[in-house]
Amino acid sequence: MSEATTQAEIRGEWKDLIAPLAEKPPGLEPLEPYRAKLETTLDRVEDITMQQAALAAKKQELTKELAVLMNDGQRVAALLRKALKQALGPKAEQLTAFKLQPFRGKKVKKNDAAKTKKPAAQDQTDKAAEPAS
Repeated sequence: MSEATTQAEIRGEWKDLIAPLAEKPPGLEPLEPYRAKLETTLDRVEDITMQQAALAAKKQELTKELAVLMNDGQRVAALLRKALKQALGPKAEQLTAFKLQPFRGKKVKKNDAAKTKKPAAQDQTDKAAEPAS
């Protein structure tokens, strides 16, 4: 029994079996159908291996093309979004039909409103606390 583990090693072993049997040594004629079957199997395995390599190369080409197309598509989509905002206006509610959010103004948080009022209140208390001169 052999220690071959990779497909290439196994194919090599098959070739080593097929070559001597192809010479049809005396006494081994009954093994000819098995040699022919192994040779046919080897040919098919090598054909499939070549197809796999071609498909891997094609897959790589398609992956690169897909990346280019995705990049181009993203740029065109961004351009369309800007054009829609330009054509309809940044506040137009029609933008929601294109899944774009119209500008609705900046919302003031409660904490921000309280912080902006404190300095004004402190100014009044500071003026009241100052001695009149």
